[in-house]
Amino acid sequence: MQKYHLIGLRNEAQMRRIHSRFSDILGNSESIAFDLEHATIQLPPSIKPYTISLISSFEQVTIIPEALFHEMEDNHHDNHEHHDHGHHHHHEHALGEGTKAQRNMLIVFFLNLFFSFGEIVFGLLFNSQALISDAVHDFGDALSIGLAYFFEKVSNRGSDEQFSFGYRRFSLLGAFVTSIVLIVGAVMIIISSIPVVLNPQPINHQGVFWVAIAAILINGVSVWLMSRGQSANEKILNIHLLEDLVGWVAVLAMSIVLNFTDWYILDPILSIIIAIWILRMTLPEFVRISKLFLQAVPDQVNVQSLRERILELNHVQEISHFHIWSTDGQQHMMSMTVTTDIESNIEQEEIKQNIRRVVLEYDISHITIEILFDPERLINESIQCGG
Repeated sequence: MQKYHLIGLRNEAQMRRIHSRFSDILGNSESIAFDLEHATIQLPPSIKPYTISLISSFEQVTIIPEALFHEMEDNHHDNHEHHDHGHHHHHEHALGEGTKAQRNMLIVFFLNLFFSFGEIVFGLLFNSQALISDAVHDFGDALSIGLAYFFEKVSNRGSDEQFSFGYRRFSLLGAFVTSIVLIVGAVMIIISSIPVVLNPQPINHQGVFWVAIAAILINGVSVWLMSRGQSANEKILNIHLLEDLVGWVAVLAMSIVLNFTDWYILDPILSIIIAIWILRMTLPEFVRISKLFLQAVPDQVNVQSLRERILELNHVQEISHFHIWSTDGQQHMMSMTVTTDIESNIEQEEIKQNIRRVVLEYDISHITIEILFDPERLINESIQCGG
């Protein structure tokens, strides 16, 4: 038996469907085993490459041998280490990690939600603009994590008659809403803090000190939980929570300074700094998400390089209808039409597999390829048209 990795696998139903297709063709389901957690399937050595390519094309997944999979992963790692292209390769679609990620997200969600409400109460009691401003930030974090948890579950649904591409794009919608909440909240913080800068008010710095201690502990636990995960959501949230932790260390330092001085102006100034930091972190994300909603090419995909590499493949003549977009910022998709001088269906499927292996290096897992037989090269590359 030989192990194959399935790149672009979306859910358990698709895995079982692929298993059934191989079983029907081979006539023996017992000789085929799959591992849903690691998105792998074991097939007998007698399986024909054309069969693998055919099912791969029909199910819109890339099925590659384990040796080739690890070779590609090593190449990706070397390129990232030595050239730092900024590409984020995530070929390991281990569906079984979802439950663990959801559990950690849920814990961190409740920690941030309850603490954000506590910050508002103590911010009003201690007359601290810095606490109130960070409460808005933490509530935005809780909203982000809550939406990430909810949409993590929803996104696992397969396509249906209403959503033919599935539900993964809902997570992008959640991120879009959260970014708007954070931006509006940050602007309101700046507007409300400016008058306090002109007329600083005394604050209960000792109360702020203990709130900061609690915040550092809670954010420390949140960072620890997220750092244990391997999913893209957990890694992104971990970076965000780590920055929160640093911010609370700054608030703690302010409360210590106020214990020895009456520089109450530090509180609204720190509030404005936090708000500016929120805008600096959120605005680029808002722009990126907006571009994805408008079906822009993902930032990490070099379209010209990808096109050139596909044209270099044997028997690939011309490319048209070359479209690349993303459903949620992580699952990238592509459709294209290529012309070739090869008429054999088997060899055309081999061309498709070669194209998939190239495209896979650009973190594009959902690939639709149409091949046109053009032995006389009636489609000429010198004619440049849109589309």
